[in-house]
Amino acid sequence: KPTVTDFSVVVTDEDFWDDIVGQTPGFALSGESTTTEECLLWLLGSLERNSEHLLATAIVEYVEEKLMRAVDEHDSATEKTRAESLAFAQPTNFVALTGRGASATIVRGVDVSVGNRAFCEVQNLEVNQTVEDSMQRLERQGKTAIVAAVNGTVVLVMGIADELKPDASASVLYLKERLGVDVWMVTGDNRRTARAIARQLQLPSDRVIAEALPAAKVGKVEELQAQGRVVAMVGDGVNDSPALVQADVGLSMGTGAQIAAEASDMVLVRGNVTDVCTALDLSQTIFRRIQLNFLWSLLYNCLGIPLAAGVFYPMFHTRLPPTVAALAMALSSISVVSSSLALRLYRPPRLSGTSSSSLHRGSRASNTRTIGNLRSREGLSSDTDLHEPLLPRRPTEQMGNLSRLEEGRMDG
Repeated sequence: KPTVTDFSVVVTDEDFWDDIVGQTPGFALSGESTTTEECLLWLLGSLERNSEHLLATAIVEYVEEKLMRAVDEHDSATEKTRAESLAFAQPTNFVALTGRGASATIVRGVDVSVGNRAFCEVQNLEVNQTVEDSMQRLERQGKTAIVAAVNGTVVLVMGIADELKPDASASVLYLKERLGVDVWMVTGDNRRTARAIARQLQLPSDRVIAEALPAAKVGKVEELQAQGRVVAMVGDGVNDSPALVQADVGLSMGTGAQIAAEASDMVLVRGNVTDVCTALDLSQTIFRRIQLNFLWSLLYNCLGIPLAAGVFYPMFHTRLPPTVAALAMALSSISVVSSSLALRLYRPPRLSGTSSSSLHRGSRASNTRTIGNLRSREGLSSDTDLHEPLLPRRPTEQMGNLSRLEEGRMDG
């Protein structure tokens, strides 16, 4: 589950904040004067409160926790006071850039923007050396660096950590070595964060695409399909939904966004990465059983039908009695059904490095997205034919099929 771990205010000018605080009369804690941090928290909560994106949800949870703690520090705090303190404003002039960030007017005269590095470039936000150093430090730690700007001035740098699930590395290793899957990681995170996560997953850099917008994810799926591959896409966010639809098999995490679940072919209810391995392994087991049943039924009938028809009568002068033929026909169906029922004995693969407690943990999936090549129709192509590492494709179309609310979610 993404969590805000770093919250650094980079603008401390008192005149600047006095002006901002003075324009937010609807927010105060127990009648006390509002601090700079409290005002900034309230502005962030007002902007992100309607979004269901994982990173936006993490910001809102952090804001509510901090504000509630500030309220509880006052002896006069009541339930009414708590409710009033968390009564965020309804933003206006809301503008969202898919995969980058969002901006809006919270109260008259106060515009707030929150987004990633690419969002700063689009919005022409000035990133000074202090902000740049903070962002690079967070990215080297594998965290998503998010900046917040008030009235066009970058005032805050946040670090959001989304640690890998305990079973992620073992699952990727199993997919590659046991199932022969060509695993890709396509993420909206920046390159430094993507590299840090890839190292933990033991993924080579040429199998990582960073800063990918929804159109880039769809493009990568189409590129692999054009090479004759069967592609499975695993995702949990709104920005994964178009790629989930495009893939031959779309798998979404049950703990992710609802739109991702609707766009996928299969929902992994518990949200464990190992369930991806189980789903693919079980599908292969079922398909092999279907082939076995078909082969057994074909051989059985190829021998039984001529025997029942009396093909051996000229040699042995005996026929198969009708009652025995009927019983043999029933045994054919029983054998196939029994073979299918034997699938109840199936046991999920045991992955080395994972414990039973980690397999049942219900936290949200990380912000990495995995694309797997289930099997090749025409053989694997060379690495040089694949997409340039760490460089997403340029979006070729607008993702207009997403609702405005869904587009308001930031992509980490």
